[in-house]
Amino acid sequence: MKIKTDGLKRKLTAKTILLYVLYAALTVCSGGVMGGNLTFGLFVGAVYSANPVIAVIIYLGSSVVYGWMSLLHAGVKAAVLMLVVAIYHFAKRKIGKMMLLLYLVAANIFYLAYGFTDYFDLFDKFLFAACGIAFAYVSIYTFRAVFVRGLNYRPALDETVCIGLFTVVSAYCISQISFGQFQLIYFVAPFALLFSEVCFGDRVSLCAAILIGIGNVFAAGDFGCCVYCAVAALTAVTLCRVSRYLGALGVLLVDVLMSYFLQLHGTFNAVGVAPTFASALVFVVIPNRVFTYIHDYCSGNAERYITKTVVQKMGDAVSRRLVRLSDIFLSMKNAFFTMSAGTVSPEEAQRAIVKQCSESVCRDCESRVKCWRQNLTQTEQNLLQLGACAVKRGRCTILDVPQSLSVRCDKVSGLLSEVNAQAQVYRSYKERAETADNGKILLGEQMGGVSELLMQLANETKNRATCDRAKEQELIEKLVFHNVLCNGAAITQQKDIVTIVLTVSSKDVDRETIEKVVSSVLKQSVAVERIEQTESEVWVNVLLVVKPRYNVTFGVSSVPKMGNDVSGDTHSVTRTDNGKCIIALCDGMGNGTKAETMSATSISLVESFYRAGFDNDTILSCVNKLLVGSGNEIFCAVDMVVLDLYNGLADFIKLGASSGLVRTNGKVEIVNGSSLPLGILEEMTPSVTKKALMGGDTVVLMSDGVADCFADPNALARAFAEVALNVPQSVAEVLLGKALKMCNGKPTDDMTVIVAKIA
Repeated sequence: MKIKTDGLKRKLTAKTILLYVLYAALTVCSGGVMGGNLTFGLFVGAVYSANPVIAVIIYLGSSVVYGWMSLLHAGVKAAVLMLVVAIYHFAKRKIGKMMLLLYLVAANIFYLAYGFTDYFDLFDKFLFAACGIAFAYVSIYTFRAVFVRGLNYRPALDETVCIGLFTVVSAYCISQISFGQFQLIYFVAPFALLFSEVCFGDRVSLCAAILIGIGNVFAAGDFGCCVYCAVAALTAVTLCRVSRYLGALGVLLVDVLMSYFLQLHGTFNAVGVAPTFASALVFVVIPNRVFTYIHDYCSGNAERYITKTVVQKMGDAVSRRLVRLSDIFLSMKNAFFTMSAGTVSPEEAQRAIVKQCSESVCRDCESRVKCWRQNLTQTEQNLLQLGACAVKRGRCTILDVPQSLSVRCDKVSGLLSEVNAQAQVYRSYKERAETADNGKILLGEQMGGVSELLMQLANETKNRATCDRAKEQELIEKLVFHNVLCNGAAITQQKDIVTIVLTVSSKDVDRETIEKVVSSVLKQSVAVERIEQTESEVWVNVLLVVKPRYNVTFGVSSVPKMGNDVSGDTHSVTRTDNGKCIIALCDGMGNGTKAETMSATSISLVESFYRAGFDNDTILSCVNKLLVGSGNEIFCAVDMVVLDLYNGLADFIKLGASSGLVRTNGKVEIVNGSSLPLGILEEMTPSVTKKALMGGDTVVLMSDGVADCFADPNALARAFAEVALNVPQSVAEVLLGKALKMCNGKPTDDMTVIVAKIA
């Protein structure tokens, strides 16, 4: 528990106004008890929970009622405490509970030293001051639980005890105020019992009756009010189930009967029963909607922010995945926008060529009537034969012109030119149609991948999320104990994914403390993922996730081919949302800017697919078809490690890449691959090796420019085993240095080394 020093910023709300009203009423009632020290305790609690300036005004105003000496003592105490609050406010710090004790003692020095008559009076002052300081802590916890945190979640154990003590002390103070036979406690007690029953239920009403009765016993020295509270509470519990009006009537009848038969107020008269009657009347005239609102607020508000956050988090996760899918399909759309609606056969193309020639070349020919009417069949056959040659070989020559056509046609050269032009159009069209067919196959594979993803999402959604209410409550209580005001907690587990959402005070956000407490409750290491603002300025949602078992650190060392400024090798180390780390090295065939563009494009596509959640086979097959279908002879060697950070399982995926290395407990193992690079064949099967890695293992990926410098993979493995360094960047630089030394310092190809260490 720490005192906030930012109360000057608090705004007036219905909750704070209720706090001020209750605080003002209790300060007036307690001003004459124990030398006003209980009022000082209330003042300290109000400084913590409300605006300190308003708290001072109410505190000093109530002291005026009890004389100038009481006002003097209150003024000195308030001045000392407000000076401390101002200092801590400008220093932007919180007051620890032990330091608060010191400041409260300092505030009471003047009260102890001034105004006592003898040693017995001084002893009473010490006793009263000690009670006031103790009550200050009780007030802080009570006001915090009721007015700062709110009763929308079950109070922690220490808060429950403080609320009980606060109720007893308040009843003690109220019981000492009476106006003749009009006793204030008989106005407060019936209303408190009825209010508790309607808003909080049977248990709270019965507990309130006991606590109010105990406070009255200490003040009055008899059990009359205590018995009345017990009987009235039982009556309210019974009758309020039927109607709250009937409950109020029952509480009033209990007072009348006990006053008549047991002389509860000494003498049975209207004045003695008047407080209970007034209390029941006030309870009755309050509209039902007020009690309904308070009941709903106190019992249903606990998960107002939590529920929205959990649902929103699940929706955000699905939305992010769908956005990634959308990006991929957009890229595919741009890559295959040339898809055709249909194809034309060679026979149809030949007939179209004949028709085009008749309309363009023969249209103004003097022999048109003779050719296209008298010799129609022969003319069509001659042109179809000529068109067939052009469609088959791409173009036709004068040698392909039939003799009968060359003898009687004066525009043979024009016909050849038109036929070749139309044949070229058809050939271009056919190439586009074939590309469209390949695109359709690619899109079909993508649709299959999307189908698998949607099925996976459906299965995840179908898995019911479970909640652990016991741990949630334990978490709230421990956070409060560690000075983090928590309004609610949600611990959900869906399949193997655990999500923790906490609603805490925006002023109490301490990442280190929150992570430590949550980890101790869940028996798992967790980390704060992000902090989100709620609909209220007071509360924020802290989202935590279980930390992966492993972490990855990496280093990269690279040098371009001699004579080039840009390396054709591209690398990437990426973490996905599902706890996987992708270490990738792409070697574009060739060198320089073109090779760098090839490899960067390929690795970007691979990363996008992995982020979207596709499986290995679908990803590599689609990227390969994309490269093959580009027609630019783009070949890329891909070397990847896909590591699950939660269990250490890794997939070594190689497509035309050189051997990789893994060092475990000082022993180096070679990981080979045999597949061709991406973009060579339409159908390819990647080389996939599965291995279980653990903390301390080191993985090395390299381009062929490095591997070719060594005689064989065993020589490379020995070179790696000789490196005694553990820092990945240093290991990468040493290995690249050894490779350069083997090739006399003149790289004949792009050279890149990636070293990743599992921690």
